Amino acid sequence: MAAVIHQQLRFVIDEIDKAIESHQKWYQDLLRVLVSRVPPDEKDLRNDAYKLCEFGEWFYTSHVELIQDHPTFVSLGHAHENMHKSAKQLIELVVSEQAIPVTMFDEFNHDLEKMRTQFQALRHEFANLVQNLDPLTGAQTRAGMQAELNKEHAMAKRSLQPSALAMLDLDHFKQVNDNYGHSVGDDVLIKTVACLQQVLRPYDQLYRYGGEEFLICMPNTTLEQAERVAERIRSMIAQQQIIYDKEGNTLQVTASIGVTSLDPAYSVDDAINKVDEAMYQAKTAGRNLVKVR
Repeated sequence: MAAVIHQQLRFVIDEIDKAIESHQKWYQDLLRVLVSRVPPDEKDLRNDAYKLCEFGEWFYTSHVELIQDHPTFVSLGHAHENMHKSAKQLIELVVSEQAIPVTMFDEFNHDLEKMRTQFQALRHEFANLVQNLDPLTGAQTRAGMQAELNKEHAMAKRSLQPSALAMLDLDHFKQVNDNYGHSVGDDVLIKTVACLQQVLRPYDQLYRYGGEEFLICMPNTTLEQAERVAERIRSMIAQQQIIYDKEGNTLQVTASIGVTSLDPAYSVDDAINKVDEAMYQAKTAGRNLVKVR
């Protein structure tokens, strides 16, 4: 699983790099059209020009589930489309031998800069993900967690959009390692993350917080919604049949989960402490439970 996610992330980064390079060449060709009146590429005059460049062809046919609903990826798509539409207007004026108003040229440059900013933002995000990926499970490590949570906390404060945290701990995980061996324990961790990824959205953040502990950040999510998500995760983990030997024998594990809001009125550290306390409440109440604080 980790290898697959790492491969997908590297693929996205490579595509972004190709897009940045191809759009720089496209921009140079556009300047030749605007300044030297070189005949334009007919594709740039089409209403769907944004789908026909090298990046557009990949963007609108991409099946990389890892990023399809990612907010920065979606924003990049809008910025890319607007930039091509602005360029089309400039080219049409040149073809009809009309002067280009300064305001229109400035608008194009604004759209171009916005697109470039989104390119760099997306590349930066995914490069950080690759760097901070847990090699076993494919979850993010704690290395970049605080910075990302601070960013989400600030965004929640500005937009007044709710965000939530969940802390998950596998019950009696030490016994799994002691009774079945660490390779089986590793497989349990991998399959646990696979369960989480089936439930979570592409832009939710999943961190391996400790050995068998995971922290989840859910943007634009109310406390009630987060509790429902946590309950789905708990149920899926409990229903797993994990094969641990060549004879096909299976074991089951459960998880205790705490949930709290990423409240703008409190610090990120306060929220982490609260969600940790909620998780321990689930433990002391009997395990295989979800508790909210």
